[in-house]
Amino acid sequence: MTLRSRIRWLLVVAATCCVSLISVALYQVNQSFLDRLNEQNAGRELQKVESAFLDQLSVLRVRAEDWTQQPDKPPLKLDGVGHLDLLMALDNDRIVWQQGAQALVADGVAQRLVGQFAQSCSPMWGVVRADGRALLFITAVENQCEAYLLGVWLDSDWMSYLSDRVGHALYVRDIPAGTAPYRGLAGASSDALHGRFPLPDYLGGQPLEVVVELPRDGMGTMISSVVAMVVIMFVLTGLTVFLVNVRIQVMLFGRLRMVHNAVRSIARGGALDQRLPVLSDDEIGELATDFNSMVDSIDHAQKQLAEARMQAEGASKTKSQFLANMSHEIRTPMTAILGYTELLRNGTLSPGDQKRYLSIIQHNGDALLALINDVLDLSRIEAGQVMSEQRLFSPQELLDEVVDSLLLKAREKGLELKLELLTPLPAALFGDLFRLRQILVNLAGNAVKFTEHGHVCVKTSWDGLAQSLKVRVEDTGIGISESQLKSIFQPFSQADASHSRRYAGTGLGLSIARELARAQGGDITVSSRVGRGSQFELVLPLAVANEVPVSADTPTPKSESAKGLLSGRVLLAEDNLVNRLFVRKVLENAGLKLVEAENGKEACREFADNPDFDLIVLDMQMPEMDGYQTVVELRERGFTGPVLALTANVLAADRQRCLDAGCDEFLGKPVRIQDLVQVCSRLLHQAETSLDLES
Repeated sequence: MTLRSRIRWLLVVAATCCVSLISVALYQVNQSFLDRLNEQNAGRELQKVESAFLDQLSVLRVRAEDWTQQPDKPPLKLDGVGHLDLLMALDNDRIVWQQGAQALVADGVAQRLVGQFAQSCSPMWGVVRADGRALLFITAVENQCEAYLLGVWLDSDWMSYLSDRVGHALYVRDIPAGTAPYRGLAGASSDALHGRFPLPDYLGGQPLEVVVELPRDGMGTMISSVVAMVVIMFVLTGLTVFLVNVRIQVMLFGRLRMVHNAVRSIARGGALDQRLPVLSDDEIGELATDFNSMVDSIDHAQKQLAEARMQAEGASKTKSQFLANMSHEIRTPMTAILGYTELLRNGTLSPGDQKRYLSIIQHNGDALLALINDVLDLSRIEAGQVMSEQRLFSPQELLDEVVDSLLLKAREKGLELKLELLTPLPAALFGDLFRLRQILVNLAGNAVKFTEHGHVCVKTSWDGLAQSLKVRVEDTGIGISESQLKSIFQPFSQADASHSRRYAGTGLGLSIARELARAQGGDITVSSRVGRGSQFELVLPLAVANEVPVSADTPTPKSESAKGLLSGRVLLAEDNLVNRLFVRKVLENAGLKLVEAENGKEACREFADNPDFDLIVLDMQMPEMDGYQTVVELRERGFTGPVLALTANVLAADRQRCLDAGCDEFLGKPVRIQDLVQVCSRLLHQAETSLDLES
């Protein structure tokens, strides 16, 4: 059943119920009112019947008195004074004569009445019983104690006569023994009310009562009126239901049909440009407003989804290209490493070839490590874990170092690589030297990589007002199109995917460089034209320092480690045999004595057997007991010397975890020989200095 039919039937049923309830209520109200009216009328009619009942005796008495006052008294007869059944002439306590009073005389009732009259000689009336019948009597006094006693038998004939006079059915009945006489409405039936009034026995016998049947007046008229009103209400209600239904069709279903058509159109793939007119501020108007808002939201969401899908597809394509680039970047140095390693194993090479091949292996290993570091840098940036290490440095020396590191490659390609100082630079700056070098090498290295002819120029200036260093790298390379400039700083992307074949790279360098610059409050911008070259500009705020730093290229005396003059006893815990062998050879060559352990538990046992160790070197990822647990255990057992952590987990959080566990220094794998020896030397020297100060 449709909603339209349901509402129509709901209106019909509701109207029918309302009319029915109103009809029942109307009938009940009219019936109650009519009952009260009938009761009031019945009370008045009962008084009229009672008065008429007594009036008949009064009439008899008046007529008898009129008769006695006539000068020539004709003979008094029973039929001479209206309807009369009994006549007696009384003189004190003597019955002078009588007509129709044989039954009273026979039962002794006449003598008792005469005795009652002789005592008072006053008029009397009432009911007496004789011969099993009731007699209604009254006296008409002539003078002194002479009177006439007139009576009628209360039989069906006289009651019929009286009923005709009053217009109501009457009958007389005995009042049951033990029941008090009652006057009023005593009962009712469906078509009549029953009234009664008592007739006491004059001689003290069982009293009588007269019962009057009083009809219910107006019941038929009332029912007819109610039926007529119900019919009128049904007609008016039907007309109202029809008009309301027509109005609902226009106000509700007409507007709902517009909503339905719009929803159906959208559900069947229609355009989302449909809008509903808001015709009013009612619920349908609010529905239309919400529908329009929903369509706007869906349209906006679909546009966002389409845009997100395009971005996801682009990102997927970019990452696929990145994986291909990564595979190429990894396999290229690995091919050299594995190939030259296999040549070295043959043992047929000259010392010169061996040295050259080892250099090639180390160079390609450095390339792999740089690739891994780029990926780790990107992970640190996305995780917000880029750590800044502030130090003094000379900007002039840093720029010279960057240009010098790329000079050989530029010469191989026939390019002119030069550094131009547009303004004097401060002698010393305070900032993150490592990250700044990484950014500059990336920008200048890209310029050399993507330039085949012409020049690469690094232009540098210092903005004293903004306290910032500006480095502009200009090249005459392949350039970047305007559309490609939007994604040039996104991870895993290059200006042209075809370049990944011609120009090696992962597409991470520029993204990392910009994020590193922004992490320090700076930024990198770019402008370019295809085939005309590109210009990348770095703006980085730095603090001017008064102290002039020592140049990284300044010759320094060789450390004691380089001379093999380190001394001390070292506990090495490393589960990887190859790594353990490497560390042992390096430290033994530096002059140290080593005790090896395969895991943390074995290291704790070695310390328990002989705790005289100057330095402990721990791998942090070991079975049974890792390095974190081991350093805690060793500190609890009383070791106060330096602890060096070696781990392949090189994030800032990993470094901090090692230091929090109790380590003094941290080195990430792979470990360079020089770095390992220098860190061990510094730790041993610091430990000796602390002992000297304590002593």
